[in-house]
Amino acid sequence: MAISKSTQPSPVAIFLSGAASATALLVFFYTATAGPAWPTATTEFTPQGSHAVARPASAPATKASSPTNATGGGDDAFARMLRRAAMEDRTVIMTSVNEAWAAEGSLLDSFLESFRVGLNISHLVKHIVVVAMDEGALRRCRAVHPHCHLLLPDVHGLDLSGAKSYMTKEYLDLVWSKLRLQHRVLLLGYNLLFTDVDVAWFRDPRVHITAAADITTSSDFYFGDPDDLGNYPNTGFIYFKATARNARAMAYWHAARARFPENHDQFVFNEIKRELAAPPIGVRIRFVDSKHVSGFCQLGRDLNRIATVHMTCCIGLENKLHDLRRVVEDWRRYVSRPEWERRAGKIGWRFEGGKCIH
Repeated sequence: MAISKSTQPSPVAIFLSGAASATALLVFFYTATAGPAWPTATTEFTPQGSHAVARPASAPATKASSPTNATGGGDDAFARMLRRAAMEDRTVIMTSVNEAWAAEGSLLDSFLESFRVGLNISHLVKHIVVVAMDEGALRRCRAVHPHCHLLLPDVHGLDLSGAKSYMTKEYLDLVWSKLRLQHRVLLLGYNLLFTDVDVAWFRDPRVHITAAADITTSSDFYFGDPDDLGNYPNTGFIYFKATARNARAMAYWHAARARFPENHDQFVFNEIKRELAAPPIGVRIRFVDSKHVSGFCQLGRDLNRIATVHMTCCIGLENKLHDLRRVVEDWRRYVSRPEWERRAGKIGWRFEGGKCIH
């Protein structure tokens, strides 16, 4: 049967329908791919302080926020600190220290130094909030950094200032205490990039964080597929988008401690990762290739690809500090060489004499 002209769509309608379909396809393609959540830099410049680094005697005078604890006291001051530290996209970098880790010449100093010798990342320091687990850590933090916050432990009277032995009750209380504060960051509407203080930053790792995932985590052992929940996470470098779903996921994670009372937060996250990914929470978890966001458990050998190095599979403050300093020294040696030599991949880590690096 012939179709009358009155029932045929006009050329304008056909054009608009096609444009809408194309736009929808592009939106779907973007959100389904694993592109980075931030623009990538195609050019690297000589890092600040690739030779001698002059460490300032003290940071600009700042006022630490009021302490918080499990009850949420001091939220207003903490919220103001987050506003000062946040990036334009409302992302905050956070780390935590006790007095032993914050002491002069200890992990905090080497952590901050890595930003100064890294490639185009020194500006990220102003976006770091350092969570002090005790008064001594707070005093030391305020001497070297502008954004310091005192977190009172969940257990009244608990002393978290010493170099805690791995997996002792005090160690477990320390690592779990930080989780409630991280939850509060999400509830206040900020994206959270948490990094342990024994992580050396050399390039911007955010280029390996995809906007398509709710949670992006580093890996102790990475098996090639970023979406494979069989990868072993390391929550010492983990990114959370500020969403209600992620806030629920973090609360669920903290509550799961009761099911695994003798274990640390990372072990529990690995145990419940499939529960987090399933309904009703349904977060999408992605794992970063350990060739980029690396650690001693599965160390990336190519310094041309390395963004961060974590002192994983390494027990004891003395051992971590020894190898963290060596890693920073190796990076200094790498960036001091001509570009052609760096690109040739002949400059690597030193393994002889290391405590944990292998």
